[in-house]
Amino acid sequence: MGITELEDLGAMHLDVLRELGNIGSGNAATSLASLLNTTVDIKVPTISLVGYDNVAQYLGGEDNEMVGMSFKLIGDLDGYMLHVVQDSFVNRIINAFYPKQINSLSDLNEMDLSAISEVGNISTASYVNSLAQLTSTFINISPPTSMIDTISNILESVSSTIDAVGNQVLYIDENLYIAGTEVQSSMILILSIDSMKILFDKLSIPY
Repeated sequence: MGITELEDLGAMHLDVLRELGNIGSGNAATSLASLLNTTVDIKVPTISLVGYDNVAQYLGGEDNEMVGMSFKLIGDLDGYMLHVVQDSFVNRIINAFYPKQINSLSDLNEMDLSAISEVGNISTASYVNSLAQLTSTFINISPPTSMIDTISNILESVSSTIDAVGNQVLYIDENLYIAGTEVQSSMILILSIDSMKILFDKLSIPY
């Protein structure tokens, strides 16, 4: 079939994307455990192909405030990885490095955001490296652009890339257990149609 929109993907294509998401999440959790020097377990992530306009609802609504980190994919695939985390994740990560009581995201200072960004950078790099290895492609990521804002504004910050992907993105909802404490992390993979075709071609899956 000819893919002109991500809505055109069939069940086989979606299964492949979900499997890539599972492997990427597992490797990202392993990297996070090494960085924090503690155990990090992960449930099987919930992976869905959703409309970009609907992503905010998956994240608690447009006005929900979170930390968002966007990474430009560089190399054989064109797109973005958006890593979005809630205050429970932020609190657990910060206290893995130094003690600090964080009651809301407004308590974060520049050093705190830098620590969260570094964790996001390592997790996202592990995720993207898994994707590159599985598809025999070269993919690098840009330094993160990090922001504390509403979901609506975080999503709008990368919305200029959406036209090329038919307004559909791969949403990966992760439940992590860091030293026994449950936290949530969300990854959003945004690929252009041409990059999606390259991905399936590398996996020898007809499109």
